[in-house]
Amino acid sequence: MAKYPSNRGSESFMEFALMIILLAIVMLSILLIVGDSVREFFNDIGIRWSLFSAQGLWMPLHLL
Repeated sequence: MAKYPSNRGSESFMEFALMIILLAIVMLSILLIVGDSVREFFNDIGIRWSLFSAQGLWMPLHLL
């Protein structure tokens, strides 16, 4: 019985590529759903950071 060469390497590459594409689609969907909340969160952090640096003092967040 002759041994045939295996194409398993190309199959695993295709599986890997499909998993990466699926992961990218899922991450993009999540970003589209919660993107505004994330942007608002980082915007608030930036505003608080600029207030701290403008005052030159460290203040707890609840005092702002």
